[in-house]
Amino acid sequence: MVGRKNFLRRNYQKHDIMNSVNNLKNKNVMENELGHQYNMHHFVFVTKYRYKMFKNAKTVETIRNAFYNIAEKNKIIIKELSFGDDFAHVHMEVNIPNTLSVSYAVQLLKGYSSYFVFKTIPNHRLRYFKGNFWSAGYSSGSVGPRDEKTLQNYIRKQDVSGQMKLAM
Repeated sequence: MVGRKNFLRRNYQKHDIMNSVNNLKNKNVMENELGHQYNMHHFVFVTKYRYKMFKNAKTVETIRNAFYNIAEKNKIIIKELSFGDDFAHVHMEVNIPNTLSVSYAVQLLKGYSSYFVFKTIPNHRLRYFKGNFWSAGYSSGSVGPRDEKTLQNYIRKQDVSGQMKLAM
């Protein structure tokens, strides 16, 4: 019996060493190459009552700045961001750190952007007097490495803010 326990212990130790992320870090392998930090999601946020708030370039720029500010503070990486062709929704592809849940990341992004837009453009309070810039729900889908390019092309085609710059 003693020999069998030692045999099992040695095999478990070999297995743990082979699969250990710490061991791979020591060999200068980046976490992103392993996929441990790959937590990509496609979010769609819609304005409350689907008001066409993104016809105004100042609102678009304010929301864009708010998203990037809160993302930087919480180590969320926004890879793509576009404003929908109906001027009432936002598409984004984000990489969420493993320390945040998807719902908490959405709460951070929507909450701070709403706060920031009302602080920067007080006239929006006339339309949204209750203080809710975004509708209650959101769309979220995980994105794999194979689908990422397809999603990025889709998001870029939706971008009205880029089309507004070309028109001006």
